[in-house]
Amino acid sequence: MTQGTYWLRSALLALMAFAAISGGSFAGGDLFDDDYRDCPAKTRLRDGEIADLTLTRDAEDEDKINVLWTSTNPATWGLGSNAYRASLVAILDDGTISSQDFALSTRKTTFDGVRTGTQVTVEMALVVDTADGSYVVSDILRTSINQSLTEPSFSTGWNQVDSNSDGDANTDGFQFDATPIAAGAMYYIGYNENFGNYKSESGDSDLITTPSTARLRIGLAHASGETPGQRDDVEFDAYIIRIADADGDVISEGVDVATIASSYGTTSWDHDSDNGTTTDALAVPNKLFLYDFDENVNHGGTWAFSDSGTITRVLAGEGTIDTGYALTNVRINDGGTITVAMQDAPAAVIPRDASDNLNPDYLSMIKVGIGEAGGTDAAVTATEVFAEPPGEHRDFPPDVLASDGTYTIMAWAVNHDNEVISPVATLRVRPRDVHRGDIDDFEDYQHPRDTLVTVDDLVTTEFMILK
Repeated sequence: MTQGTYWLRSALLALMAFAAISGGSFAGGDLFDDDYRDCPAKTRLRDGEIADLTLTRDAEDEDKINVLWTSTNPATWGLGSNAYRASLVAILDDGTISSQDFALSTRKTTFDGVRTGTQVTVEMALVVDTADGSYVVSDILRTSINQSLTEPSFSTGWNQVDSNSDGDANTDGFQFDATPIAAGAMYYIGYNENFGNYKSESGDSDLITTPSTARLRIGLAHASGETPGQRDDVEFDAYIIRIADADGDVISEGVDVATIASSYGTTSWDHDSDNGTTTDALAVPNKLFLYDFDENVNHGGTWAFSDSGTITRVLAGEGTIDTGYALTNVRINDGGTITVAMQDAPAAVIPRDASDNLNPDYLSMIKVGIGEAGGTDAAVTATEVFAEPPGEHRDFPPDVLASDGTYTIMAWAVNHDNEVISPVATLRVRPRDVHRGDIDDFEDYQHPRDTLVTVDDLVTTEFMILK
């Protein structure tokens, strides 16, 4: 028996004789202060009997904290006759205090109902219960995790440019003055960089896409209140994407896939400086624009938005007409109320024809870049509509989501140690493929009007978001 163990056993045997002991503050932790006393002889187990306390957020339920630790054989701890009233105690602090106690041989536990978006601290120690109270007889292990990030978002809103924004736009990285549109949503789910709803079943090389090989892209946006500094503070590494089928089984391509940072590049914008004599080529961050959604197109009248965000049209002799349609790039089923996707809106709402818009008329209207359809270098004009690209994304094979199947997509943030540092976001989606066959004179934002092509086996996908 070592001298330390001898003194520890002597202290434990003497506990019952102490009627009042000064608690004091415990070295290495303070969560035990209120309800526990220090060992009377100030002697503790110190030689790694319990160690390696680890906390992780549960990826299935973000309000759970999994606690793990290692320990040696309790029979070697020198507790003697006090072993039967000794236990391991873990105390969790997430702004409120909760505790658990377990048998000495336990190696893990879970705390439920833990607050999200906050720092969580757990302390653990060996405790002996006596008639006088509970005494800490080991060093106190302490560790924390910081879940300060909010959950990622699978969507963002649309914005309308307020003006030509040419007053102070003489610097790279210029952002347009814009006003959020009250209704509608840009969901980051679809094919390729623009989250469009089309692909070629045969992989036709005439169908120009970016990336060049067609793929399903799922994007995620950082929370609007988060800053890069906050993500640096918690060592944000990536979002994790998990895809499960209707039975809850994770599909093979969607087993906890890490995202990569999205970079949609910049577009050169020729800008006249304030004196009107100098032209500057500016690098402007690319947006996701609606193709040709501008009051100056040749459809008669003008387009605008109601206070609720629905599309309105002003026609000569007819006044303002509220179409009732919102700008949504997918169909949304919200408790039985279905929002029609913009590619399904009738021509009276969002007209598309050979001279001004996409062909065929069931293509997604989203383009990547700056300004009007008809040129990648055209300056942005007032009333154009855009959404911000995602902060992170991941590409998958184009057939990962089978037609007419229902899937749940989950996403959460992890740090460099693969610890969960955000709540879990969930999206339920049901895709439906429509085979369109061969398309002549195909035109989308990647195909200039003077180079129309024939695309074989075009498939469009209707993504239904289930809420």
